Amino acid sequence: MKRIRALDGPTPGLADYQEHAGDDGSYSSFRDHKYDEDGVCKNAYRELVSSLQDIQHGLCGYCEIDIIESDRQIEHVIPRSDPEQGRNHALDPTNMMVCCQGGARRSEQDPERRTNPVRDHRSCGGAKQALSDPDFIDPRTLPALPALMRVDNKGKIMADVRACQDASFDVNKVNKTIEILGLNVRRLQLAREKHWRALSENYQKHFDDPQVIQEAARMELLPGKDNRLPRFFTTSRSYFRPVAEKILEEAPQEWI
Repeated sequence: MKRIRALDGPTPGLADYQEHAGDDGSYSSFRDHKYDEDGVCKNAYRELVSSLQDIQHGLCGYCEIDIIESDRQIEHVIPRSDPEQGRNHALDPTNMMVCCQGGARRSEQDPERRTNPVRDHRSCGGAKQALSDPDFIDPRTLPALPALMRVDNKGKIMADVRACQDASFDVNKVNKTIEILGLNVRRLQLAREKHWRALSENYQKHFDDPQVIQEAARMELLPGKDNRLPRFFTTSRSYFRPVAEKILEEAPQEWI
């Protein structure tokens, strides 16, 4: 899990819905809302998902798998079912991000998105469900630097104790967040291990050449021409550190 950016306001379709629905608005009816923009009928929900996907550079806000159309959904950081705050934040764009469906969606091209039995391999919002835990960390509140989580060569993600201390973050909350989101379910751990192994096969022989490694790290850690990041950002960041941290310190960041 990495820091991600939040929308700074409603998308045009969400603003249009809020204007027309007023106090009677609900998230379920918003999902069906269509509006006209310059003579084009648009689906407000799909527009919002796409905007969130763009600002997150195409990665799930929790597990960092690449978001695809058949495996994406809007995640409410404060759950809509929260008895105290849920209703007030159901249509708040600053409470939303885009995530995968947590291991519930099968993909023939990408079998690691789902492993049976599904209930034992749920992650992200599918694992978090309606839980409101004071120890849960919203990824949008994470510092850009340093990385508070790291991944080992077996694909396990964990709190970086030293980095948490340097950033004055409670390491127990970081580990609790990993647990709540199921980020170490076997499905994800194997996928990250596979990614680490691919990085090693491609770049290990070049580690004596700083220029090659810097270019490789840039390719794995910075958005491409399509504005998307490669999947499993934190795994790549852990593999290339400390080179990764020097690259990520460079401006402009807008955070990656």
